[in-house]
Amino acid sequence: MKEEFIKNELFMLTIAGAFQRNHIYKDSIDNKTKANFRNYIESLLEQIKIKYAETVSEKSHLANLDKLKRDVENQYRNILFNSAISFGTIQKLLNLYLKYMWTCGFIKEEPPHCPIDKNILKKIKDHKTNWTKMDKIGYCKAIKKIKKKAFEEQLSIAGWELKNFIK
Repeated sequence: MKEEFIKNELFMLTIAGAFQRNHIYKDSIDNKTKANFRNYIESLLEQIKIKYAETVSEKSHLANLDKLKRDVENQYRNILFNSAISFGTIQKLLNLYLKYMWTCGFIKEEPPHCPIDKNILKKIKDHKTNWTKMDKIGYCKAIKKIKKKAFEEQLSIAGWELKNFIK
């Protein structure tokens, strides 16, 4: 029961982190539909998490992000603002969820990337990009910059983000 409680709290933090300052839904979507949408996302993240029991390559991680975006849009296009969810929101959902699962010991392997948000974009001196509107190209550019900084500090991407997120 304790583990399920913690996992539920971490999922709620993931949703809050990915949906804050973000226009996700069309106007007048009711709370029950929003709850169904969040439940669907939770089930997708749980399915994806299984793949991260072992080391996941960057290529596979990007493919997982693409698939998550496609699945969400295919299933819930009718409630999403502009009938889509941004790649920035998708990366925040998956990367933040994996960060929580890893740091709490629910997955052993370090995630290949980190969640990108306003704080991390500032750390890489990218003041123009808005993570909520970020596309895949912008995401890959940000990861490339993070990789360079992490390499300079002899850290992984996930390790660099942990070190620099709070500062």
